[in-house]
This record gives sequence, C-alpha cells and structure tokens, in this order.
Amino acid sequence: MRITFVRFGKGLQRGFTLLELLVTLVILSIVLGAGVPLMLDMAKSMRLQGAAQDTYALLQYARSDALRTSEPRFVVWDESGSDWCAAVAVDDDCDCLTEDCSINGVLRQINSADYTGVSVNAAFSGGAHTRFDGMRGLAEGNAGSVSYQLMDGATVEGEVRVVVSLLGRLRYCTASGDFGNYPAC
Repeated sequence: MRITFVRFGKGLQRGFTLLELLVTLVILSIVLGAGVPLMLDMAKSMRLQGAAQDTYALLQYARSDALRTSEPRFVVWDESGSDWCAAVAVDDDCDCLTEDCSINGVLRQINSADYTGVSVNAAFSGGAHTRFDGMRGLAEGNAGSVSYQLMDGATVEGEVRVVVSLLGRLRYCTASGDFGNYPAC
C-alpha cells in the first residue's frame, strides 16, 4: 500500500501567522470588553423586571383565587434585613419568612433569593399587605403599591412599582430608571 501526498501551489500553509493571531485576539478582547458590562447590566435589569412581573402574577392569582373561592385572599410582604418575601395567604398576619403560608397545600410565594440586588417596599393602606375580597375582587381599604428597587450599594439604580387600585386592578410603572418600557409613575 502506497500513500501519496499532493501539494498545491508552492507549498501548503498550515496554521496562522503571528500577526493574524494578534489581530484576532485584539478584536476578541474589544468585543468581550464591551459586551460583558452590557450583559451584567442586562442581568440586573432582568432581575428587577422579574420581581415586578412575578409580583403582578402573584397579585392576579390572589385576586382570582378570592373570586373563585368567594373568600378573601391576602398578599403579605415581610422583610428582615436584605431578605424579603411575598406570599398569598388566608390572613394578614402570616410571616412568609418564618411560616408556611400555603393554602390547601399550595404555596404561592416569591422571595429575595431569586432577585439578588433587588429590595422591596410594600406600602398599602392596611400595612404590609393587600386584601382582595371574595365577592368582587376589590381591594377597598387595601389599595397601594409595592416598589422594587435595584440597589448598587446604597444607590438606587432603578425602581419599578406594581400598583393595586381600589377596584383591585393592577398596573406597572417606573419611578426611576428605564426598565421594561413601563409608563412613568
């Protein structure tokens, strides 16, 4: 058995020259140098938007569950340092940081572990909770808002709010920053 090697032209070049390799590395470092900070900012923005969207869904669930069961439902917020949580509960004194607020074995809850760097401030007429009645899904006497802030140390980079009206309707708005194309508060 005989193996024959064929050469094309004046010689077969293998590999890259040093200049080609250096140009490739310079271009790659420029792209990565600009892209990594943008990706980190986008990840922070997504955490803030995710907290607001999950809260919106949690509030919608509480309202629809109140209407379905004809019983009032509460959404409670609890904080301890940088840890916070929000949960759907049957009463307003459930502490979702230390208790199981599940209803019939179903736990509807969000917490700070999923949203690092995001702090919360719940401000409702009744305190750190809102209540939806079981007859019409209203939040009479329990309207207000929950604000999620993206923190960089002590500086607020952005704030998104979920507002609950007296009629139990929900809406998003942006108090500061440009996150999620929400209207201004």
